[in-house]
Amino acid sequence: MKFMEKLRRTGHKGVHILRLFSTMTAALDRLLPRYQFVERHCITVRAGLAATFATVETVDLSDSTIAKTFMALWRIPARLFINPLPERSMTVQDFIPLLREPPRDLVRGLVTGVPKRTWTADEFAVHDQPGFKLAWGFCVTDLGDGRCRVDTETRVLCCDAKTKRWFNLYWLVIRIPSGIIRLDMLRIIKQRVEALSINRV
Repeated sequence: MKFMEKLRRTGHKGVHILRLFSTMTAALDRLLPRYQFVERHCITVRAGLAATFATVETVDLSDSTIAKTFMALWRIPARLFINPLPERSMTVQDFIPLLREPPRDLVRGLVTGVPKRTWTADEFAVHDQPGFKLAWGFCVTDLGDGRCRVDTETRVLCCDAKTKRWFNLYWLVIRIPSGIIRLDMLRIIKQRVEALSINRV
C-alpha cells in the first residue's frame, strides 16, 4: 500500500497499470485466491464496454483454428487429469459458469476428481478434494476514448501432492499452447467487436 501511495503522489503511470491488474484479479480472488499455476494475457480494443463484454461471452474455443488444432493434441495428456473427457474437442460449454457480472467480469471453471455437476461459486471456492480446479476469467475495463482492455487470466490449484506432481509435467507440455490459444481468442474478440463497431457507424 505504501508503494502504491508513493506512485500516486508522484503521478507515476504505473498506478494505472496496477489498477487495471487489480480489477482483473478481484473476481478470481473470490473464487481461487490460492493457486500454483497461472497464465495472463490482455488486449486493447476500440469498442464500448457493453459490446466488448457481449463479444467475450460469445467467443468459443471452437472459433479458433489454432485452438482446435492444439485441443486435438491436448486430449492425449488431458486424459490423465480430466475424467470423463468429452469425445469431442472442448468448448466453453464444458466449463462451469462460476461468475457473471456484466459488463466487467466473466469466470468459468473446471473441477477434476469428482463427477460432473453444477457448482455454485461458493462450492467451487471451498472445494479441496484430490484433483485440481481451474478458474478461467475475463475482465473488461473501460479505458475511455472509446477503448476497452480485455484481460484473461487462468489459475490452477492442485488440491493434493500427487496431482501437483503430475500437473508439473502437464504444465510443461501445455503452457505455451495454452497461451497461444488465449492470445488467439483475444485476437478474435478484438476482430469481432471492432468489426461490429465499424458496421454501426
